[in-house]
Amino acid sequence: MQNLPNITQTTNDILNSLPYLAAEWTIIAGFLLVILLDLFVKNSKQIAFAFAMLSLIISAGFLYKQLQEINTNLLLFNGMFSLTKAATQFKLLVVFASLLSLLFFYQDHRLKHHTKGINDFISIFLASVLGMFLLISSANLLMLYLSIEMISLASYLMVSYNAYKNKQAEAGMKYVLFGAVASAMMLYGISLIYGFTGTINLYGDELANGLIQIGNAGSTLAVILLMTGIGFKLSFVPLHFWTPDAYQVAPTSVTSFLSTAPKIAVFGLLFYILPQFQILGGNVFAQIILGVAAISMILGNTIAIFQQDPKRMMAYSAIGHTGFILMLFLLPQDAILKALLFYLVAYTLMNAGTFMSFTYLENKFGALTLLNYKGLGKKAPFIGVLIVLLMISLTGLPPTAGFIAKFLVFSALINLASADVYVAGLLAIAALTTVVSLFYYLKIPLNFFLKPNENEVKEQEGGNFLLIYVAIIATLILMIGIFPSIVA
Repeated sequence: MQNLPNITQTTNDILNSLPYLAAEWTIIAGFLLVILLDLFVKNSKQIAFAFAMLSLIISAGFLYKQLQEINTNLLLFNGMFSLTKAATQFKLLVVFASLLSLLFFYQDHRLKHHTKGINDFISIFLASVLGMFLLISSANLLMLYLSIEMISLASYLMVSYNAYKNKQAEAGMKYVLFGAVASAMMLYGISLIYGFTGTINLYGDELANGLIQIGNAGSTLAVILLMTGIGFKLSFVPLHFWTPDAYQVAPTSVTSFLSTAPKIAVFGLLFYILPQFQILGGNVFAQIILGVAAISMILGNTIAIFQQDPKRMMAYSAIGHTGFILMLFLLPQDAILKALLFYLVAYTLMNAGTFMSFTYLENKFGALTLLNYKGLGKKAPFIGVLIVLLMISLTGLPPTAGFIAKFLVFSALINLASADVYVAGLLAIAALTTVVSLFYYLKIPLNFFLKPNENEVKEQEGGNFLLIYVAIIATLILMIGIFPSIVA
């Protein structure tokens, strides 16, 4: 009978927590509606799009309202779920990336012309958004694991949605197998953390104190194994092997989505758990970040130079950008939020615009490789100018959002670099790899405008919506670069 009050208290806490998940309930409702539409309504593609778009917009409204009302950090569902201002900001950014992706999905021929239609795909997409919301607010290692698995399963299905050819099936299988190994290692890391500390809560001092008491060797092993699952979603080195193949064979709109929204969610989680790992002895977490960030920037930007497939090139570019963003996690939690959010906003716009450009060129001219871009500047000068702006921003040159994003990261780290030779070396690597990135980003406009095409290029109809989307995104990138206060 003594446990009854605890059961009552637990039940009351769950019931009291439910209203705080209005944004999540909205996504669940959209998910269920899309499934029901696909089952009972024929030719419901446009209705499903409207419901999915509406659920994301309403969810964003709830999140914005929540952002205005939250004054303190809340722990819900008996400590499983954390509600903070920062978490709500990351969720809003996930919705922003998801809205861009949803518009893109309906312009992607590989999804639109799928034999089963696109409704199944949209339901998977909404399930992945829900997983991202849960991951960002995870206050417990069990919730963290379940959320990452939910995102991973949705990602596997999205990448393999059009896997009719051997190469596509192979890339999808590689993604699944690599994800399964990373998931198993992360689960083992969680079991070690629980065994060492007696808790799986990511708040309070119990977890950090327990890891400190077992010494550097045990805490390093546990943190590395946990970071394996996180690193799989971020695709940093050495957990990047799935990335180039998956990015190359997946529908381009899926590649755009996977390169932005899941990473936003994982960075939101890392931001939340940062204080727990920064106080470990021997600077364990800082050393992991230093090594991973440096190798990711070097390898990502170097190998990208040798790629002829634009999507594969962007996969290695994404690895380099991940390493760049990870540098921020050497700083205290309260010093990185502004730069982190700004960089993620800029990166979301740049990536979405770039992949939309690739799809436009593929649909309009059948251009699948960088060599196919030769001479297209004469036939499509407008998209060429937009691509130049996108490439300049991805490199980090003024007057674009990419320049402001990189400037904020360097500014945030400059004081730490003056006191730590390793951080100074990392910043030097970041600057050098930014210069290296020029060699592959500018290959696209070089082929577009300066190299002639010896073969006749047949122009096809369509793609106007994509052109409009790219123009809007490029304008936003330029505006944010000139007036960064729009976002910052």
